[in-house]
Amino acid sequence: MKNRQNKFVICLLCLIFPLFSCGIEDYFYLYPVPLGNIQSRLNSTVSIALPNINLQEFYYFTHFAIYYRIYISDRTELGTIQLSQSTLSGINPALSSDYFAIYPYTTTNTQNSQVNTSISAFFRNRNYYTLALENADIENDILASSSLGRTLEIDFAPMQTGRRYPFLSINGQTYNLFRSNNNGGFNPLPDRYFVNTSQLYDRQNATSAINADVADNNIPLSIHTYVSMYIVVSGIDSNFSPINSIPTFIGIFSLPGF
Repeated sequence: MKNRQNKFVICLLCLIFPLFSCGIEDYFYLYPVPLGNIQSRLNSTVSIALPNINLQEFYYFTHFAIYYRIYISDRTELGTIQLSQSTLSGINPALSSDYFAIYPYTTTNTQNSQVNTSISAFFRNRNYYTLALENADIENDILASSSLGRTLEIDFAPMQTGRRYPFLSINGQTYNLFRSNNNGGFNPLPDRYFVNTSQLYDRQNATSAINADVADNNIPLSIHTYVSMYIVVSGIDSNFSPINSIPTFIGIFSLPGF
């Protein structure tokens, strides 16, 4: 009985005096972007309401990260892309393989309670890279703490006169989307814009040295490209190690051509 009372007193002290660790280490957790915060329109635009994270509680939050991969296809999808195995495989077998491999770790899977602190490596193993912006630092500026509570829009709509490239807009500012080059690890062709061109859907360019962010589909005369995207809430723990939320699926979008 005495031992029980001692344990009770210790637990009570831990609640009353949280500054003393009582042998319990800090637990770092970041809530994901709710799936309901993402609204897609057809297969060309999406708006994402970024959560208003309490920085006093989640002081280790640093930014939102968007992961993407591009897929070559011989199919034209005009409307919202259905997330069935037959539809995704029809676009590109690698798209179906990636989507269903990532699915168990996302907010789309309502039974998922896993937090993957190595989410960057997890995505990289499937050749997903982080989205960049032209002439802007997406992680340290655009999608850092100043973006909390704001709504961002990503637009892949067909290009019109006076507007050439797909873009991200937030807080009244617009930025051209930029593909990754993995800090110089590969050299994307024809450039870093998200535009469907002959060099982007050229199967011979879908290599680790050139278009490492593009998946071939092994079908001749494939002239379409699609991009699949996920958003993650990211931070740094007390050991300066990255911590990430569960990924939230953004959608699959058709890249516009010239």
